[in-house]
Amino acid sequence: MRVDYSGYRPDSVEGRFLAGKREAVAEVGRWVAQVVAGPTFWSLRPEWNDLHQEVLGRIVESLRRRRFDREKDFRTYVQGIARFAGFKAVGRHVQGASDTELDPEMPEPESVEDDPEQRLIECQLARQVLEASSDECRSLITKYFMREQRYQEIAEELSLPVGTVKSRLFRCMENIHKLLGV
Repeated sequence: MRVDYSGYRPDSVEGRFLAGKREAVAEVGRWVAQVVAGPTFWSLRPEWNDLHQEVLGRIVESLRRRRFDREKDFRTYVQGIARFAGFKAVGRHVQGASDTELDPEMPEPESVEDDPEQRLIECQLARQVLEASSDECRSLITKYFMREQRYQEIAEELSLPVGTVKSRLFRCMENIHKLLGV
């Protein structure tokens, strides 16, 4: 069977992870667990296993789409994906709790994609977060998460070093986490 490393060196962690090498999968799994099972996401304890699997799936998909810039630290990238998925899950969890309080008999939708109301709520939450963010943060978040631009592309567009883009985006996400109270 031919292994698709999606342009990553077969001896790199990301290449070995895509190839399903046990030690690389375990290492990435530990990195994800450090975030997902941390105090920030303590309220999601019952969902940790599912969230962990969701994050691993997001990492595989991201690597296959070549969104990971090999010039940056893979561990930081993995943990960023884990934090993003964790905060998204917290948002779903918080919104789900308020829905249950309103109507406990309401059946759960099969998935978020099948529930237009949930998508609308997520869009409204994202809009509120963006409106509360500074212009710079709004721009960076839009470019990175919505337009799916790489750090390098954003850096070139803004005439900034890649490290500056990374640190500013990280600070923006920290501010959003504080805003959401998570």
